[in-house]
Amino acid sequence: MKKGLTVVVMVLVCTTLLFAAGAKETGKTKLSLALWDENQKPAIQKIVDRYNESQDTVNVVIELTPWDSYWTKLDAAAGSKSAPDVFWMNTYLPNYVQGGILLPLDDLIARDKIDMGAYVEATVKMNQYEGKTWGMPKGLDSVAVALNTKLFAKYGVQVPTEGWSWTDMVRISTQLRDAIARAGGDEYPILMELDAQPSHFNFAHQTGGYVISSDFKQSGYNLPETTLAYQRVVDLMDTGLLAPYIVLSDTNGTDLFLSGKGAILFVGSWKGTVLENSTLGKEGDITLITMPRQEAGNQSVLGGLGYVISAFTKNPDAAWDFVKFITGQVGNTIQAEEGIDIPAFKAAQSTYVNNFKNINIDTFFKAAESAVPFPAGPEFTKWFGFVNDYVAQIFGGKISAKAGTDAIYTQMQAILDK
Repeated sequence: MKKGLTVVVMVLVCTTLLFAAGAKETGKTKLSLALWDENQKPAIQKIVDRYNESQDTVNVVIELTPWDSYWTKLDAAAGSKSAPDVFWMNTYLPNYVQGGILLPLDDLIARDKIDMGAYVEATVKMNQYEGKTWGMPKGLDSVAVALNTKLFAKYGVQVPTEGWSWTDMVRISTQLRDAIARAGGDEYPILMELDAQPSHFNFAHQTGGYVISSDFKQSGYNLPETTLAYQRVVDLMDTGLLAPYIVLSDTNGTDLFLSGKGAILFVGSWKGTVLENSTLGKEGDITLITMPRQEAGNQSVLGGLGYVISAFTKNPDAAWDFVKFITGQVGNTIQAEEGIDIPAFKAAQSTYVNNFKNINIDTFFKAAESAVPFPAGPEFTKWFGFVNDYVAQIFGGKISAKAGTDAIYTQMQAILDK
């Protein structure tokens, strides 16, 4: 019995040593890289392998944890000061900065003369908080508009072009609506996925409002410009230009579009491969353009990940050297070749384009040029849920845009003021 217990203890000790950040393995210093996307892992492994081949003293090992348990595991590891040396980070960045879990990178960036202008500006801002840089940009996702040119031809309506406005979209979609009705068709002029990033967060900035201030202290839902953004979506539904809420809440907007049920689709770049490989795409019937301009522009809300370094790593110089590699020219080129993510590193974006033969994917790059970072902040998880709930009520016709945005502001600002 004691012998068996001794074996168990020895196994536990060995396991702990094996997974400790910075542990020695086969004579090399082990660096752990934590990520959550199984689909991206093979491409990331190629980058890691390339880096390891160039190293005599360091070996990077990927630790894959599914999204559902990634943050729980990370929090537990951070609590015991054993977080992975390098790991993926998203809009939760401010929370981890406040927790003292991340290593600031500004001095290292300055020391090694890293040109941050080589990255899409919004992705750099996404990795900054309280005036400091905490992560290096990995990739990005932006929002544009996909057009089913086959439907425009079917109903004799001119296809919109770059530089169009919201007014142009209303005029064009009205022509489509009327032509569809005359022909007895069942298609919708406009489709959207009504999640925040591919739709209403963008519109709030385009009308001159905002979701949350850049210092994360002020809600923008008390601004008439923000309310206007939501009212315009309601107006599209009320006039039959946008598919009804009950339809969009039941069936994914992209699915409807790819089945030929819509002419205009607001869509995120993360659906690029889906568009490319669709029947519509293969038949050459999809064209992408940037979103229609409103009063303040046609900004896209931009998402994306960054690579951060644990404040507890025992090998900060080695971790930084790896982060420079995976977010630099070589790492981004491999990422672009594999087509897993639009590179935040601008010089690698042309390589990413080569993965697409059926759609003009570079439109998402144009959308990123004037993009604003996804609205988040340290209290994001406390207010994002009820924002979605009220927006669903607005779009579902249960409350007015004004009543909904007022309610969001009251609850959101109360959280931000604490």
